[in-house]
Amino acid sequence: PAPSNLILKQKPHHDIIMMSSTKEISCNLERPIEIYENERLWIGRGFSKAGLLPTERGPYSTRDGSLSWKTMPQACLALLRGGDGITGGRGNSIGKGRETDNGNTSARMRLVRRGWSFHEEDGGRQLDNNIDANSAKENWRKEDEYECSASDDGNGGDNNEPGGNYCGFVACKGPEDGPIDQDGWQYFPDFTSQSLSSPNYRRGVLDFVRRRKLRRFAVFRPDHFLPREVYTKCDYCDSSVVEMLSSAMLDALALATLFAHGPKSGVTDAQILPLKSKLIDALSIGENYHGVARSEDYDPLSDINRVKDRLCAFAETCVGKPGPLMHLLNPNVDQNLLLAMPDRRKVTERYLGEQERLSLARLVVKDVDRFSYQMHCRYDSCSCVMNSTTNGESYLDTDQSVTEPSCDFRIISCPNENCDAKFSFNLRTKHDEECGWKCLPCPSGCGTEVPRKEMHVHVRDRCILRQAECPLSVVGCTSIVQAKDITCHLNTHADKHFILLANRMVEYQTVFKDMNARIACLEDKNARLERKLENAMSQLQSKNEAKDALNDVRKLTRRLAALEGSCKAEFKRTHQK
Repeated sequence: PAPSNLILKQKPHHDIIMMSSTKEISCNLERPIEIYENERLWIGRGFSKAGLLPTERGPYSTRDGSLSWKTMPQACLALLRGGDGITGGRGNSIGKGRETDNGNTSARMRLVRRGWSFHEEDGGRQLDNNIDANSAKENWRKEDEYECSASDDGNGGDNNEPGGNYCGFVACKGPEDGPIDQDGWQYFPDFTSQSLSSPNYRRGVLDFVRRRKLRRFAVFRPDHFLPREVYTKCDYCDSSVVEMLSSAMLDALALATLFAHGPKSGVTDAQILPLKSKLIDALSIGENYHGVARSEDYDPLSDINRVKDRLCAFAETCVGKPGPLMHLLNPNVDQNLLLAMPDRRKVTERYLGEQERLSLARLVVKDVDRFSYQMHCRYDSCSCVMNSTTNGESYLDTDQSVTEPSCDFRIISCPNENCDAKFSFNLRTKHDEECGWKCLPCPSGCGTEVPRKEMHVHVRDRCILRQAECPLSVVGCTSIVQAKDITCHLNTHADKHFILLANRMVEYQTVFKDMNARIACLEDKNARLERKLENAMSQLQSKNEAKDALNDVRKLTRRLAALEGSCKAEFKRTHQK
């Protein structure tokens, strides 16, 4: 599915470092959002969206058709923001989820913005959630119109066809999109999976439906979660915390889909996208800090662990784990879920990609650690400076030509050969103490440097100073020498080894004689048994032949008796006549 294909935008060097310019540069992540436009052919009316059957996908849908909408703005906003607009029903819009009573509209709306927008700025709109319900509705109506516009000034911009509103989406006409006509349409007999697997670039006699892929790129907007003075800090955060939160998000989403739909069923857009929206809401970005965060003895790891605990409990609280009845019907349900977890992680990663998870994790760190700066950098521009100067450096680099201040949380690569690990600069000592590829001198003092992960094998099997048995220990030599001295030991004690070998050969000759006698005995016994078996078989064969002869005699006796009876009856009839 397209919503997971995240791309880092490549910006020129002079654009990256100008963080103090009037136009804020914060959108460095984007993803394509793809919507499929569907139509059906009716004789005399041509292809149209009105001709779609009620049982089919709607005029605008996702790739698998599990989510569909009546209008393009509904589909656009639903896939952009998630939440209440992500439903399996046809024609549901995201706006319906905001119709609430008792003045709670703004509270419901606050959950709709989940970090993605089609525009890098808000266009001067003030989206204040602390206003009355009517004003909030009007503000969010304008925000919806702005998101659905094709230009940053809020106007509709160019549409793909006269009178149409495609919200800035354009038809995909690349060679990677398969066989398509000049307008991007593909033709099929129907919308079944089997038919959709074989598209045609022009309508055939049996092709009654068509669809085309529309795409628009959305940018990641951290201002949807945090104030400007918080999210504009350096993007470099504690890599161990960021990776932990990223992995926890993927595990939580994968486990939630397993709890909700089981390990055997496939995952559809309608099943996983609502859970993804709830997962982002569960992070509560912007609400994880409190007054204690300003104190000197504050430990942000405690709040990070609370976020992690929410993620670990997400599947159970959001969906609910299998109950006693499920365990009664399938006692191995827990084991099946565990075995299906790796494959389900791969599937969910297409919807919640690594770059999006890392961006959300960094925002959680900035939210929690917004005052103490124990897990991220306090400066605004060092992220851009490091991206353009020392990105991917080794922590052994000492280039003095870099005049900008180095960030303690910048990402560096491990200098050890074959190690692909990347981590924060301030974790270099910890990684250096744990890296399995770091070459260490042999503790036995042989002078060889060996990777830490292979040290135990070297000390046990390869080190020349290890204590080793004599190769002739199997014949009785009990000497223990260093591995490097084995050759000298063999040469020095050659006469002793010769005597041991001679004694062993004498022992083997005695054993061979005993074995030969036993073999001769067994062969004689085997011959006698074979003769007995042949006699038994011959006797059995004779008995079978005698039995067959007896059966033949009995048959003849019965036939003679029958003939004798018939003759007597014939004589009797003749005598009567």
